[in-house]
Amino acid sequence: MLMAIYALAPMFLLVINSFKTDADVTTNPMGLPTNWTFGNYANVWTTASLGTAYVNTLIIATATVVLQCVVSGLAAYALSHLRPRGANILTGYLFLSMSLPVGFVPLFFIEVKLGLINHYLGVIIPYVGGGFAFNVFLLRAFMLGISRDLIDAAKVDGCGNLSVFVRIVAPLAQPAFIVVAIFTALGTWNEIFLANAILQTDNLRTLSVSYLDFQSRHATSWSLMAADGVLTVLPMVILFLLMTRRFITGLQEGALKF
Repeated sequence: MLMAIYALAPMFLLVINSFKTDADVTTNPMGLPTNWTFGNYANVWTTASLGTAYVNTLIIATATVVLQCVVSGLAAYALSHLRPRGANILTGYLFLSMSLPVGFVPLFFIEVKLGLINHYLGVIIPYVGGGFAFNVFLLRAFMLGISRDLIDAAKVDGCGNLSVFVRIVAPLAQPAFIVVAIFTALGTWNEIFLANAILQTDNLRTLSVSYLDFQSRHATSWSLMAADGVLTVLPMVILFLLMTRRFITGLQEGALKF
C-alpha cells in the first residue's frame, strides 16, 4: 500500500492541479481546487494541437506494435521449434545485442541517407529494432512450452510452417503476445528523444514531443501543463488498467515456461 501511494501520489497531484487556475496552483499546490476549472483541457487541446499529436502517436504506436508482434513472433517460433541452421549463433547474437549500446549519431545519419527524416518509418523501424531481441526471448520462452506433438499433428494434417504459426502457435501464445504489445505500446508512447530528432515538423509531432514543446512555451502556466500531462498519459493508463489481468497472466505463464 505504501508503494502504491508513493507511485500514485504524483499522478494524483497532476490531475487535481489540472483543474486549478495558475494562482490556485501557486498558493495551494497540494490541496483540492478552490474553484474547479474545466476549461484548461479545452484550452490545451486547441493550443497544443493535441488532435494531430494523438493521430501521429496512434499511427506510430499501432504500426510498431503490429510489426513487433509479427517479426518477433516469427523469429521466436523459428528459434523454438524450427531450429534452422545457425539458430544457436543467432540466439547468442540476439542475447549479445541487448547489452550493446546503439549510437544515436550513426542512426541519425543512416536515417538521413535513407530519406526517413520527417517520415513515420524513421521512428517505427528503430522502435521495432530496439525491442526485437528482448521480445524474441520472451516469446521464445513461452513457445518452448507448446507441445511439439501438437505442431507435428498440425503438419500431418497438411499445415505448413506459416499456417502452424498462425493457427496453432500464435493463439496458444496469446498471453505472451499481450505482454509484448503492452511493453511496446508503453515504450513507443513515451519515447521522446528519437521522435524529437526524426520528426521535426509540427504536423508529425508525437504527444511526448508536443508536450515538450508546450512546456517550453508555457513554462509558467502550471495548470495548463498539468492538463497537457493528463491528456498525454491517460490513454496508456486506461490501456494498462484494461489489460492488467492478462498482462500479469502472461508474465506468470512466461516465467513458468521459461
